Amino acid sequence: MNKHHFNVILNDAVADEIQEAVNYYKEKQKSLGKRFYKAAKKTLKSLENDALLFQVKYKNVRCVKVEKFPYLIHYKVNQKLNIVQVFAVICTHKNPDENWVG
Repeated sequence: MNKHHFNVILNDAVADEIQEAVNYYKEKQKSLGKRFYKAAKKTLKSLENDALLFQVKYKNVRCVKVEKFPYLIHYKVNQKLNIVQVFAVICTHKNPDENWVG
């Protein structure tokens, strides 16, 4: 398999979703928010080289889990343009009807 290098582009809502999770975890335990942020950032960074490793889940959208946290990063890959478009960072414990990304 050829190695790709993708530019990772985040939709506007993604930063807000990450911040919301950081705030939630900060309330639970002071250092937990920072740990979530680092884990999410590391997962997003990994998509630069590993985006194709994760299987398509729905409508050409792939998902990757944020390590040690119940969050999935939803994204699409455009191999022609070498772009990974991140659509959402969603908690897997929330109501599935609210989690739908269309």
